[in-house]
Amino acid sequence: MSQRGSVEQRTGSQSGSSDNSINHEHTSDGGSSADGETQDVEDELMYDKQADTEDAEWVKSQYPGTTDAILSCPLCFTQICFTCQHHVKYPGQFRALSVEHCEVDQGEWRQADEDAWEEDLYHPVKCAECGTKVGVIDSQKMYHLFGVLTDS
Repeated sequence: MSQRGSVEQRTGSQSGSSDNSINHEHTSDGGSSADGETQDVEDELMYDKQADTEDAEWVKSQYPGTTDAILSCPLCFTQICFTCQHHVKYPGQFRALSVEHCEVDQGEWRQADEDAWEEDLYHPVKCAECGTKVGVIDSQKMYHLFGVLTDS
């Protein structure tokens, strides 16, 4: 059997012409449904039109109130904070009382400066998914997040 013949058998083409069309869903009257075709493509791509809306509603229900931004890890894009405020003193830095998908490295600490008191010690905060440093936590349990992506 020729190579062309074997390709025709695998693709199901009898005449040698290539049929690259999408299978159309047929309606009860025998016609083709454009909505059915769109649905087939969306199912194939695992796309859900309502997912973004449902996710936004879930975040609002879990984290009521206002926020200056939603923060994400700059490396893996995992969302790490849903309620924060811009730091008054340092542009590009955010303060938050809670974070998600983060780990605090209790074994490591940093000082703000050489003459810092014990209450001025900071522990690094890393993304739990990829290990990227995203900020620090101070002795009052306030997170200081920097170098993160924002979605305002």
